Amino acid sequence: MKCPICESEEIRIVYANYPGYFDGTSFDIFECIRCNTQFVSVETVDPEIYNIAYSNKSTPGYYRYLTYAKEIKNKNNPLKYLSEAESVYYPIYIYLKDKTHLDILEVGCGYGYLTYSLHSLGHNVEGIDISSRAIHYASSHYGDYYQVAKLEDHHKHKKYDLIIATELIEHLINPVEFISLCVDLLNANGAIILTTRNKDYHSKTSVWGTDLPPVHTTWLSKTSFKYIAEMKQMNCMFVDYTNYVGRNENKLMSYLYMKWTSNRMPQSILSNKGDTNRKNIEMYIRIILKYIVFFAPVRYTCSYINRLFTKEHDTLGVIMKRKNLKPIFPII
Repeated sequence: MKCPICESEEIRIVYANYPGYFDGTSFDIFECIRCNTQFVSVETVDPEIYNIAYSNKSTPGYYRYLTYAKEIKNKNNPLKYLSEAESVYYPIYIYLKDKTHLDILEVGCGYGYLTYSLHSLGHNVEGIDISSRAIHYASSHYGDYYQVAKLEDHHKHKKYDLIIATELIEHLINPVEFISLCVDLLNANGAIILTTRNKDYHSKTSVWGTDLPPVHTTWLSKTSFKYIAEMKQMNCMFVDYTNYVGRNENKLMSYLYMKWTSNRMPQSILSNKGDTNRKNIEMYIRIILKYIVFFAPVRYTCSYINRLFTKEHDTLGVIMKRKNLKPIFPII
């Protein structure tokens, strides 16, 4: 067995028969000693998994997407709204602050609200996703900017100034091939913006601090991306989240919760019929805590205290550009 990122054979198994996303499934979790990547060994991922996730409005981790999709048209600055709501959109917001009229491709656009937000700022945007249900929602609510497609099937005659993939690369069996396809579609000065769960945020003994397999097939670190960037002759820059305080996050509470649950055995998310096993507990907890830990003065105070424990954020924001181009700030 080889690492899907750096192809090293220095692999160890960190957990056997780890619970999968659906009841009755389990996976062996492997870790690459060289590039600090965890992964599961799967040959294919059935796109129907995402149709199931999107069809259940209470699926943990997915229901918030529908909230954004419903609210986005009522916002004067949709991209700013998204960046303040969730950390995965912050790198896009800071990158585009001083840019206009870019040709942009969003891969894994889901319900399409981010593509819509970028279009509302005057950019020429296309959104693609493998979920037919998500694309149907996007097209019917925002316009003709979307299609059901994989990146490898997307047209190759056009080049883009920016390719965006938020919370996508961890779903892929071959992340390196995905980056290669993105590079092929870039203009000379183009950039790729990726976000994913940050393995460096967790302790070295943590097992799979991301969505259960096979929904997520890899858990990536900064070292993972450095190896990919070097292979593809790209600069790799990481967004600095030190001063970021999201409207729906409390950094200190998130950090303490992560430490508390880091090695607890998770429960499968959905039954084989697509029903949630968690009884909306995540939603209920968020409602209860909303007016306590999400109160602005509390959030900012906790963010400052959190710096004493870690400089990392649960979201890893990655910006890739061809070598010898100016770096993008703020980066670390």
